[in-house]
Amino acid sequence: MKLSTKSRYALEGLLYITAYSPKEAVRIKQIAEYTKISVAYLEQIFFLLKKSGLLTAIRGSKGGYALALPPEEITVGMIIRSIETHIVPVACVTNLSACNSRVRANCVSRQIWIDLNQSINQVVDHLTLKDLSERYLTQKEA
Repeated sequence: MKLSTKSRYALEGLLYITAYSPKEAVRIKQIAEYTKISVAYLEQIFFLLKKSGLLTAIRGSKGGYALALPPEEITVGMIIRSIETHIVPVACVTNLSACNSRVRANCVSRQIWIDLNQSINQVVDHLTLKDLSERYLTQKEA
């Protein structure tokens, strides 16, 4: 399983908002300058984050993007799923009929992929933006 750069950049953009401006809107240009991600690419990513309810867009001179939920309620899993839709190592984890293997009826490896999927979900669904922001700011100060 390989996540797209969009997922990584979504996390970086939201982490920037959480660490530096959790209660006010941030202009996308400011986030782009800090993260070195192009404004156009961030706009695509933020559109998906807004659509999934993780970001709000604020218009006007003090406008920009702000978190739609408190950082302690936004998990890494929510962010990744808003970009990738699913977090699965192989398709058969969620849909056995997606398996094209000749040994599907006697597959012994599917349980490995199910266990791996559960472990991944356990990590990403319990790690919040607040957790990451605190780690980031602590490391930055050290």
